[in-house]
Amino acid sequence: MSVIVPLRKWRTADPDILIGRRCIARTEQDVIIDGRLELCRGMDGTAWLRFQGLGRNIIRHDPNDRSNSMAEGIRNLTIYTKE
Repeated sequence: MSVIVPLRKWRTADPDILIGRRCIARTEQDVIIDGRLELCRGMDGTAWLRFQGLGRNIIRHDPNDRSNSMAEGIRNLTIYTKE
């Protein structure tokens, strides 16, 4: 059984702990994507979590305020604990 990661936790979480977690996202076009997250880091310290194999960014990380937010085009999402 999976447990949903509370919004307040993933918003302030180190993006490394979200790697490999199952995520279900809904786009602004009502497309539902289900998959596991992988981490990509930029040279400036920014990071993006995306679905493995799809290359679709889901969450962006801002190192300045250590926050995570939904990427452009994502309306809502659910992140589950590792199974």
